[in-house]
Amino acid sequence: MWWMKCIGSLLIFGGCGFLGWEKGLGLRRRIWLLREMNQSLTVFKNLTGTYRLPLNMVFMRISAQMEKPVSDFYRRLSEHFEQQEKPEATLLWQQTVEEMGDLFDAEDRELFSRLGHYIGIQDIQIQASAVEACREEIRERISMLEAERPGRERLYRVLSLTIGGFLVILFI
Repeated sequence: MWWMKCIGSLLIFGGCGFLGWEKGLGLRRRIWLLREMNQSLTVFKNLTGTYRLPLNMVFMRISAQMEKPVSDFYRRLSEHFEQQEKPEATLLWQQTVEEMGDLFDAEDRELFSRLGHYIGIQDIQIQASAVEACREEIRERISMLEAERPGRERLYRVLSLTIGGFLVILFI
């Protein structure tokens, strides 16, 4: 019977450790996703400012250049544009951000939703400055998250293993 307690304790301890590791991995994924969105906004700014392409073509080109899940975001946005007879970019951008809500963190979703107010407006300069402001905010978030990442990952690991140890002691 003692071997069952040992196996159960290892499973509990390992499961809790995995949860901490997974939380740290989620932080790394968020940083990667912000970098991808930053890069996609650079491409967006170039395609709309320099080449002045229609938005549905811009979104298709971006979806072809980016990796998943960012490419999925722009592909869905392009599909929304094709479905509408007279698309309104602001509404479609915000609708797509909400649909892809599980892709973004709550803070990031708010940032991208705010950017939607400037997507597709007639004044290219205002749109470009809004995209640049969003890119700057993304860069600030990335640098902040990168600075906090080692401490947070360590905290997640230590806390999850501590909880695992507590549960093992509690159940034995």
